[in-house]
Amino acid sequence: MQRPIQILLTALILGMAIVLPTMAAEKETHPAAQAVLNFNKAVTTRDMETGLALLADGAVQYHLHPAHPGMSVDHPLTEDMAAMWITVSALLFSTTEAYERHIEILNVRVDGELAIVWTQTRTVTRRKGKEQTELEFSEMYFLINKDNGGWRIAGTATNRPVDDISVG
Repeated sequence: MQRPIQILLTALILGMAIVLPTMAAEKETHPAAQAVLNFNKAVTTRDMETGLALLADGAVQYHLHPAHPGMSVDHPLTEDMAAMWITVSALLFSTTEAYERHIEILNVRVDGELAIVWTQTRTVTRRKGKEQTELEFSEMYFLINKDNGGWRIAGTATNRPVDDISVG
């Protein structure tokens, strides 16, 4: 009677030894997703030098809609991502007390040197002398790890809603 119990307990312990490392590995953040988190943390902490260093040369921002009222509806679909963030950060940081980007990684797909990271993004903006505003939207980040040189953001697309700050 003790022999079957010992066999069952041994099988259970060995089974847990196999499953537990797998469960732990699934909770680890893939380096491509970590690059996305690091970029957004850099924007939140106003460290654009770090943020821009996480962009690949020639990174592209896709704009499905104008970001603000008053912007042309005939805007180009793409924009140089580094140039865009240099302009946006200069305006954003000078007119806000804080701008936070809270990122939830929804999905990561990696194939060799390519990765796509889907996020749910929530921004919290505290403008100087104004009420706090929040936006929630999805973003898709395209990343490359060219020649194993580290994951860099090559482009993003977003369904970010139009902000309430008029620029026209």
